[in-house]
Amino acid sequence: MTAQPRRSDARRNRARLVEAATALFDEVGTDAASMNDIARRAGVGPGTLWRHFPDKEALTAEVVGRSLDGLAALAAELPGSPDDPDFLRRWVSALVRHITRYRGLAVRYAEAARRADGPLGARCRAVEEAAAGLLERARERGQVRADLTAPELIRLATAVAWVSETTAPSDTTARLLDLVFEGVRPH
Repeated sequence: MTAQPRRSDARRNRARLVEAATALFDEVGTDAASMNDIARRAGVGPGTLWRHFPDKEALTAEVVGRSLDGLAALAAELPGSPDDPDFLRRWVSALVRHITRYRGLAVRYAEAARRADGPLGARCRAVEEAAAGLLERARERGQVRADLTAPELIRLATAVAWVSETTAPSDTTARLLDLVFEGVRPH
């Protein structure tokens, strides 16, 4: 049995829901934006929202998924040359920027990455696989400790993002990343 193509009004509703969620996530964060508020902003009923997105994680995965996919693509492009010592830091910085875009995403991301199921977890796994490839290249160049794992690197980035979004002055992120990268260098 083949899946029926979505009707044009269903495609429009889905696009409006993603647009509304993105705007609310920008304004109030992922936790404070309720599903009902998102449906109301999109101009649809809650039933329409639930038909497209069975839970908030599915909607969050849709909103942040493209940029997570972009992080995976960026990892494939880095490093451009063998003498690029900062490729891993540039990627981790991009991950931190991604996570801090929406208030509350650090916690959601950490939970989804730990569970690794569901729509956001699937996107997190792709990012972790990208991190693993970058780590391997950094290890080959002697730039990171041999025992550093991709999940640990993701957790470090998520921790920096969480601190940056919740308690830290704006100039703290770079300092925290300096400390992280000092700690992951080989001894």
